[in-house]
Amino acid sequence: MASDVTTAIKDILDDFVAKGIVGASVAVVMPGDALLTVCAGLADRERGNAVEPHHLFKNGSCTKTFVAATLMRLARAGVVPLDQPVAEWFPDLPKGGQIQVRQLVNHRSGLPEFEFDIPMMPGRVWAPQEIVDLAFRVRPQEEPGQRCSYSNTGYVLAGMLIEKLTGGTLAAQVRRQVLQPLGLADSFSAAGEAFPEDRLVRGYYHRPPPPPGGPLPLEQGGEMWNMNGVLEPSDALQDSTALFPFSEAYAAGDMVATPRDMALFLDGLFGGRLFEPEWLQEMAENRWPAGFPGTRMRESGAGLFLSSYAGRMTLGHQGSLPGYVSVMQHDPATGISAALVTNTGSGNRLSFQASGLHGAFDEILAAASA
Repeated sequence: MASDVTTAIKDILDDFVAKGIVGASVAVVMPGDALLTVCAGLADRERGNAVEPHHLFKNGSCTKTFVAATLMRLARAGVVPLDQPVAEWFPDLPKGGQIQVRQLVNHRSGLPEFEFDIPMMPGRVWAPQEIVDLAFRVRPQEEPGQRCSYSNTGYVLAGMLIEKLTGGTLAAQVRRQVLQPLGLADSFSAAGEAFPEDRLVRGYYHRPPPPPGGPLPLEQGGEMWNMNGVLEPSDALQDSTALFPFSEAYAAGDMVATPRDMALFLDGLFGGRLFEPEWLQEMAENRWPAGFPGTRMRESGAGLFLSSYAGRMTLGHQGSLPGYVSVMQHDPATGISAALVTNTGSGNRLSFQASGLHGAFDEILAAASA
């Protein structure tokens, strides 16, 4: 049976790549601990190197699930109460007395967003506080707890909080609290620790020329990142590997990993190997409605979104950085955990390069559960 599933997934990936993706890699953890890995396409277009299972991909906002789990582990150990106002650690943060620790990771903090405005400055090292300061300069703050509004800034502050609580780096705590307990050796918090860069696939970005009428809103296919001065508009895919420094993402999206580690992470998380059910419930339950262009995310928990794939509701995350798009999901109905990562992306979240992986993931999950 496993061989039949592997063959089916290989056909799906080959078709996905043929439609305009440079490279892709999949890992599926089946009930009973069967693990499948399948690859297609190229890790480096210039050299012609094929994607292989050991290759690392930037997983973007899938990082958030690892960071949220790290925070839950610290709360479980009594290091931090999740209902404590963050003003205790960030006394100068506007409305910090109204923002609970848990709201940093459940997208209900009301904090202003930076992602659409932060300049692409390859090679620059950003301090986390610089990112928070930028967010307050470019966008307004909302009232905490009023609605779900996707917040990379909340996760930057969550990373800063983890460092304040432990006296160490975020990278060290993600490793200590999550990666080591689950035996994951192919995941790295790249803003804070070294990783085998020779195993990182190149990223390729589609930046189509703007329409004659000028830039569009994000929900209509407008560009989500500020690429001015670093990448010219073109219908051709362009190498974007170094455009977005890891420190510019930090706790909101700095991890690199194999899809194998991402799928095993979800399997361990939902299998109770990190903490008791009450802490998983803190991440997976108490959800609020959410909707974002080019995504399948329907409701937000803390580091986990309820999403729709293959006609069922799954829990996980998706991520994107210039030239990289990823999705990892756990299906409670079947116990399957899976991750699909690509080295092709676009700032237009309605484009195939940005959102075509969702249809491929539908087929992968259906094949794995057949």
